[in-house]
Amino acid sequence: MGKIFAFYGPSASGKSEIQKELTLSGFQKIITSTTRLPRPNESDGIHYIFMETSQFENHIRTDAFIEWTRYNEHYYGTLKSSIEEVFDQNRNAHIVMDLAGVLALKKRYDHVIAIYVGADVESIKRRLAIRGGIPEEISKRVQRAEEIELKSEYMQHADVVIWNHDDTRFNDTMTQVREIIAAHGSF
Repeated sequence: MGKIFAFYGPSASGKSEIQKELTLSGFQKIITSTTRLPRPNESDGIHYIFMETSQFENHIRTDAFIEWTRYNEHYYGTLKSSIEEVFDQNRNAHIVMDLAGVLALKKRYDHVIAIYVGADVESIKRRLAIRGGIPEEISKRVQRAEEIELKSEYMQHADVVIWNHDDTRFNDTMTQVREIIAAHGSF
């Protein structure tokens, strides 16, 4: 049976960059759904499945999601069909989620490896500033990282913890990720 490598951690810790590198290497990505508008560099069906709120709420009512959450006034969720497809094809895949999503996956499936990706607060602040956005939203994300996502209680659910600080070469982070995946029998 395939395995799902579920990455979680604070905003701007490097999860999406890791996901992008894995996808470019041919590792299957599980695409999650959201009601937020696409960023300029995002495409429907590649970065997210972008949905209208009414469509997302209909999926909630029909129990189509393994997990879903509301964050910054937008819905995010993972369709059960996306997960089942990976296992049906006996493939390995990766996904970026929040902790609640990781816990929902681990509760339902045995073949989930949770990988926490962390970064220090200064790295997070710098990356969020480069990414741009509304200052209040950036401030909320930094506060959430400081108060929740960088605490050991948040990390304790991970099978593996990796750090991706600004002083860490991203190639070194990716080497670590590939070693973790290989240690679990695949890449």
